[in-house]
Amino acid sequence: MAEFHRGTRRTLSMREIRPEGWLARQFQIQMDGMTGKLYEGWDSVGSYSGWLGGTGENWERGPYYLDGLLPLAYYLGDREHYETAMRFVEWALGSAMEDGNFGPVTSREDYWSRFVMLKVLVQYFEISEDLRVYDIFEGYVRYLNGELPCRPLTQWSRARAGDLMYCLGWYYEQRPSEAILKLVDLLRSQALDWTDLFAEFPFVRSAGYYYDWEDVVTRHQGEEFDRVMNYHATHIVNLTMGFKYPAVLSWFYGDMDFAANARQGVRAAQKYHGVASGVLNGDEHISGNDPSQGAELCSVVEYMFSLQILLETFGDRDAADRLERLAYNALPATITEEFMAHQYLQQANQVLVNKAPRNWFNNNDEANRFGLEPHFGCCTANMHQGWPKFLKSLWYREGEDVLEAMVYAPCRIETKIAGKPVRIVEETEYPFKNRIAFRFEQEEPVKFRLRLRTPGWCENYRLLIHNGDDTEVRRAAKGNMEWQVVGACIVLDREWKKGDVVEFFPEMKIRTTRWARGSLAVERGPLVYGQDIRERWEKVKETGIFSDYDVYPESPWNYALKWRGEFSVEERRVGEIPFSKEEAPVVLTGKGRRVDRWKMKDNSAGPVPESPVSDAGPEEEIRLLPFGCTKLRISQFPWYR
Repeated sequence: MAEFHRGTRRTLSMREIRPEGWLARQFQIQMDGMTGKLYEGWDSVGSYSGWLGGTGENWERGPYYLDGLLPLAYYLGDREHYETAMRFVEWALGSAMEDGNFGPVTSREDYWSRFVMLKVLVQYFEISEDLRVYDIFEGYVRYLNGELPCRPLTQWSRARAGDLMYCLGWYYEQRPSEAILKLVDLLRSQALDWTDLFAEFPFVRSAGYYYDWEDVVTRHQGEEFDRVMNYHATHIVNLTMGFKYPAVLSWFYGDMDFAANARQGVRAAQKYHGVASGVLNGDEHISGNDPSQGAELCSVVEYMFSLQILLETFGDRDAADRLERLAYNALPATITEEFMAHQYLQQANQVLVNKAPRNWFNNNDEANRFGLEPHFGCCTANMHQGWPKFLKSLWYREGEDVLEAMVYAPCRIETKIAGKPVRIVEETEYPFKNRIAFRFEQEEPVKFRLRLRTPGWCENYRLLIHNGDDTEVRRAAKGNMEWQVVGACIVLDREWKKGDVVEFFPEMKIRTTRWARGSLAVERGPLVYGQDIRERWEKVKETGIFSDYDVYPESPWNYALKWRGEFSVEERRVGEIPFSKEEAPVVLTGKGRRVDRWKMKDNSAGPVPESPVSDAGPEEEIRLLPFGCTKLRISQFPWYR
């Protein structure tokens, strides 16, 4: 039987944190772009939405959109767009039916879309403390307890039950009840059990190895279709959502080591389907670790959210490392700089973007095009949660006297420790540069422990603690109670007063990592680097204020890197567009040789040649840019000695 025994680590509430510096600029770019314009420019989330009582789309797109629009508008203090989000929220709050169900009547039998709207309402409650949110939860718990025994979870709701359990865990902390625990037991008995899959990860090859898509579609229907193909277990977005399942189970059950299970699942999926940018390939289903396969944008933002929950629940440094890798590489790479177009699929080795047949498992020919809704509109609605939820991933509170900075980005927090105000400004241009400063601004001294994560790639670091001209340089030492290293964290235990500054400098060495077919990726800090390929953009379609684009290479891409070659580093100003190609904040310069036999195949970069290559051309100077600044790139290279 379920019983609630969640630990004490929590993210800060939305009212306690704000973006600063380059992250605040990125938020504004997003709002000035597609996030702020979709309501007026895209019918799926416009005034005819079923989530406004209209005749338009009434499934997941409205809730998906709000899951990003609501927090983004709140963080920016954007009253106009917050009022747009509130139209949906108010309608949802007023849509409750007598049996406890809520949402559009025309899709009332669907479970899954309600899970997403409950996530939106959790965020709304953090902002407003509107008690009507409790009424929606209470009614829906009652509805599901009566409905699920005769109409169990299926397909999307079965695969994504962890998202509902996440919401129920939040609600239980607000208003504990046996009805919630009863529902959690019911959900666990019906959900796709990701813990079983993670214990012995069965999908060690791409979906195309196991299934012939055309044959399955032709011969099977409905539930039989799902069973024959393991459709939902191999669906890449379901998988990335599923990583949170062990964490939320751990809140209610103590019958296994859920932390180990989650780590095992994440590492197995990364081994067999991961690429250097941190994503898992899936076009639409798991597709192996070749860098020319596609990775869906929905899976990027859902993976980020799952990692936040893993980090909050288990406190693993590995989850924080993976979260930064996704946010600082894969997320910006698949959306245009002005946030007005996106891809459905990105490629780690992406040398051509256009409508053409590629080796996708079951996505269409325009899936890697930049546009309004290439291939399918789910990512158009869902991508907006990425940056706002990332902000919530930065800081954590544990117990009554610990604050943890676990993921690094410029921000400001205002919270309380033991009833006393604490104000900290995190000043940094991380991930591009390695200085991370924490400036204390509260009026009265407060004693507590500050934890700083040491990233997994960091071998050495410097730490300064000062207030004005009084500078202390401390080294971790046994018996030093003000500064200790505990696992992957630096722990600073002292009384903090106004003007105190902690400066943390994790050393960002250039390193190479090995990937599929022995390929090399170049990394520095949390950033992966891609070859600087000249890009030619062609507008191919206009849909109101939005446009679709193809991107063609205007310079050679087929280079091998020198094994253990050296790179020079040029750090630049982080501009108004943080992930700008033309004004990239960091440029690496090194040596490479062209490999003429490495050509395109199926309109993508062909398989990475086996290394070491011995038939490359003369050595040339090549430039590498942060992966997130590129739209065409090679990020997994062959190499020569």
